[in-house]
Amino acid sequence: MARRRARRVVVAVMLVVVVAAAVAVPLALRLRSNADRDAARRAVAQFARGWRTGGLASVPFDGVMSTEAAARVAAATAALTPAASDRPTAVDVLSVTDPDQGRASGRLRVRWTLDGGRTWTYQTTAGVHRVGGRWTVEWAPSLIHPSLRAGQVMVVTRTAPTRGRILGARGEVLAGLKDVVDVGIQPGATQNRAATAQAVAGIVDVDGAALTRAVQQATATAFVEVITLRAEAYARLAGRLDSVPGVVTRPSARTLGRTAEFARALLGSVGPATDAIVRASAGRVRAGDITGLSGLQRAYDDRLAGRPGLVVRAVSAGDGTSGAGGGTTAGPAGTTLYDVAPVAGQDLTTSLDPRVQDAAEAALGAATKPAALVAIRPSTGHVVAVANGGPQAAGYDRALLGQYPPGSTFKIVSGYALLRQGYTATTPVPCPSSVTVDGLKIGNAENEVLGTVPFRTDFAQSCNAAFVGSRQKVTPEDLAAAASALGYGEPDGLGVQAFGGSVPTSGSEVEHAVDMIGQGKVLASPLTVATVTASVAAGSRVTPRLVLDPAPSSAGAGAALDGPTLATLRDLMRAVVTEGTGTALAGVPGGPVHGKTGTAEFGTSNPPDTHAWFTGYQGDLAFAVIVEGGGFGAKVAAPIGADFLRRLA
Repeated sequence: MARRRARRVVVAVMLVVVVAAAVAVPLALRLRSNADRDAARRAVAQFARGWRTGGLASVPFDGVMSTEAAARVAAATAALTPAASDRPTAVDVLSVTDPDQGRASGRLRVRWTLDGGRTWTYQTTAGVHRVGGRWTVEWAPSLIHPSLRAGQVMVVTRTAPTRGRILGARGEVLAGLKDVVDVGIQPGATQNRAATAQAVAGIVDVDGAALTRAVQQATATAFVEVITLRAEAYARLAGRLDSVPGVVTRPSARTLGRTAEFARALLGSVGPATDAIVRASAGRVRAGDITGLSGLQRAYDDRLAGRPGLVVRAVSAGDGTSGAGGGTTAGPAGTTLYDVAPVAGQDLTTSLDPRVQDAAEAALGAATKPAALVAIRPSTGHVVAVANGGPQAAGYDRALLGQYPPGSTFKIVSGYALLRQGYTATTPVPCPSSVTVDGLKIGNAENEVLGTVPFRTDFAQSCNAAFVGSRQKVTPEDLAAAASALGYGEPDGLGVQAFGGSVPTSGSEVEHAVDMIGQGKVLASPLTVATVTASVAAGSRVTPRLVLDPAPSSAGAGAALDGPTLATLRDLMRAVVTEGTGTALAGVPGGPVHGKTGTAEFGTSNPPDTHAWFTGYQGDLAFAVIVEGGGFGAKVAAPIGADFLRRLA
């Protein structure tokens, strides 16, 4: 009996052992499977993290050294961003397959921030492999992008958008794409390089010595650029240029104004971006991009330029790369991985009237010194002409930015202030040859003496002594308030940088005296002076406007001026033309002209140099003319104003 019980115990124990063994085997397999799955996921996650942070050299790879894998990834993506070390913005693990025979794969979402802030997102696969108890990443170019093959790198090229145009008030194209011809010399195509250079220089009027040096030093197949001509200008010279051996031409298109001189300082120019522009653009502009360099083209470049297209291609290493941050170029052939079309620039609409602008520039053609003319429609405030003429006219927009003493054109302001204090056209005001204020002698032009005459005569003949002698009738604050009412101050609605003028609100007795006649610390631009005259014509303060679309912030409608006072002021300005210093405009066609001459002293010469001014209005057109260092306004600026109105008539 005891022996049978022992056998039963042994059998039971054996059954327990067998059952335990049967349970332990699948449990061990499950534990091993879970460990492999976790290790595979960690390997994929380590690769994703290493790529995003630049730490691939510490990620174990299968088939290649970690440092070599990191170098291959860096070489393949070097052109994607302008950073010194290219890294994706994000690498997210979407999923990891369960291991099968020591292998698994992870699905990754990769995101790059490319040129101009564009985001490129795609998915790729990372294979992982258990080798000797360690999970490693299987090296393949498709890790970087599923379409990338061995020996390939990714390159980025930018495609140029169509630049927006600058338009006039009625839709006239003031600046836009025009056909041009690049004229050059191919040294190897001529037997006498120096003779060719001299001949071409004589035809297109460039520095012959400099061109000869450039041609002599160039390779035989080089294109030595000489000049870029508008298509119509090239057509006039084509016959002569074609007869010179070695001359080669390349047709293209560039953004240009209506003519080479049309509103050049205002509209500005377009060309390859300078280093300063690239630095200031916060990444929007790259080296080599065509961008606005000055004027409206520069101020509104972000609108006019549009947005370049972007293409990412996989190409064989050595086919050439544009490099992130390179200019807008055509890219090498290859497999396109990402392609965004360029966005065309938007047009810019201005208030310029080509007919008025042409007349203004033609009138300034007689100026022998730097000069400017601004014209405004009093009814709308639209600036219809911004012209700069005379020597070195193109480089500086003195019409809007110049800061000059306005001279006797400021008597419109001080005259308005005196009229508001009780003066009338018939108020008798003495006009001696000079007035002395705190030891400073302030005289009339050419020591003119009128005696005691009606204020209308003092104004028409521009008697300095009469205004200086009346200084105690108005305070500096009164003078500044009158200036502000007529248009001195920041031109908020213009849409482009300009100097709006300044008038002090305090000062010594001498300073106040000379401020009355537009000297001292009073400063104005031609735009300021034209705005004052436009306000007189309109009956309320005019806010000048130049850029209409996009509409800039505006100060709104100006306050109405005192009606009876204004009527008298207009009569005084009419007398300037009919019987005073502005008679150069008395016979112009097109209706009565109201105006004021100005001669503004500046500098330290003895006798002092003077700027020549004239400002006036005829119908719905107000304007101001200045000739820097030109002398007397009546003799120099007023005839230019008359010529301007005759051309319009």
